[in-house]
Amino acid sequence: MDSDNNSFWLTAKGIGPRLSDGQGAERTMWATAINLMGWVDVDVGTRTVDVHVNPAVVSEAVVALLPGALRDCADGRRITVNLISADARPVSVCFVNTEAAMNYLETSVRGRQAENGRPSIDEILRGFDQDTELHRSEAPVPIASVADAARSISSIERAMISAEALAARLRTAEWLDADGRYRRQLADELPNDAPDMVLFAMHSLGWAAVERPWPHAGTDLRSVLPTRIVVDPHALEPATVDRLADLCTLWSDTAKPLSLAWWDGATWESEYGHPEQVADRIRHLVTARQYAQFPTTIQSIAIEPEHLPNDVAAHHRDLIARAVRTWWAYGGNGENGSGLIEALEREGGNAARAKLVELDQDNQFRIAAYEGGDHGSWDEILPEMMVGKRLIDAPDRRLGRRVELDVQTAVRRGSPLVHRCTGVLLTNGGPSMFDWVRLSLPLYRRTHPTPRSVLTICMV
Repeated sequence: MDSDNNSFWLTAKGIGPRLSDGQGAERTMWATAINLMGWVDVDVGTRTVDVHVNPAVVSEAVVALLPGALRDCADGRRITVNLISADARPVSVCFVNTEAAMNYLETSVRGRQAENGRPSIDEILRGFDQDTELHRSEAPVPIASVADAARSISSIERAMISAEALAARLRTAEWLDADGRYRRQLADELPNDAPDMVLFAMHSLGWAAVERPWPHAGTDLRSVLPTRIVVDPHALEPATVDRLADLCTLWSDTAKPLSLAWWDGATWESEYGHPEQVADRIRHLVTARQYAQFPTTIQSIAIEPEHLPNDVAAHHRDLIARAVRTWWAYGGNGENGSGLIEALEREGGNAARAKLVELDQDNQFRIAAYEGGDHGSWDEILPEMMVGKRLIDAPDRRLGRRVELDVQTAVRRGSPLVHRCTGVLLTNGGPSMFDWVRLSLPLYRRTHPTPRSVLTICMV
């Protein structure tokens, strides 16, 4: 490491060795110390002292130790305070003396930590002071949620940005997979640990992230209480819930709190409690959300068929245009013998992945006919075995849920609708990234005033 030997990290316990300068392969270790553990990085140079700190994470107790730590090394050097945030650009301010630098830093810390409103992703992932004792009688304390009616497009966009920041942080986490098995890192089982794959593991596969201080990573999970557990209760499988409950029982001897971050379908929530309380809370969340409607990691954007973006492949654009013209020519008449389905097949609909889905007596879409088309990457069972299944019973059930939501949109609209989709899907060869276009054609019958069936044509 090129840093001066006088450089150090400052923690609640005082001055410690600077194990990373934040460069190259050591970047993750440095970011973990600053953004998750709330440490202060002090880089002592020949003429300057660079102080790196995340004001939303660091505790006032650590900041109070900084003047004494700088007393010797700052003599004759300029002090640059670098305010670090995982979700924004750093802010750097230079000072000629320690007192001015500390006044600025203390004001910044108080200002960031006293801001009103929902917690940032930094605050949610930071959890709570692990040196704070928690009595067993204390219940988990939920963050106040925002009413659904108050959620706007901008709040959804902020949630997506937070999800991206979360995914980037969890690349260094440890995991419990859908069978409750320990995974040292995401790439042990999945193709990579990119943010898209992190979100896919949590929201589609139902994995649980376990975050521990990096010196303990890779050791027996039973040996060290994590700083936090991060889950999507909509996706958690029973085996994962049972494993988390068993671990919480083993961690119950400690008096320290355990932080829980969980996805409510629109935003991240944060709570904390004794490990046994956290286990009970996870079971409750999973039960409460067992039948809830929730978004998947697949992004799907509805588009008017006549307003397709230019990056849609030309042969897909042509197929969509022919199919829509045919639908209008038949007036959307889906009666048996009307000839609409056969006409769509002649226009090339059977060359793509096509499904005829119909609402059953429980108002759930079931597959009445299925054509695999010329792209077999998603097939895990024979096409004829798909008939009669609900969309949400597809091999990738998160994909099935996304298709169901999109088909419902087309039914409410009552005319052809295109969805542009992208996301990680579960295939025979494991999770893979796909980009596709789906045309939904609602079909009318004399026996019902609104469509009860939809023909979807999917083009990869």
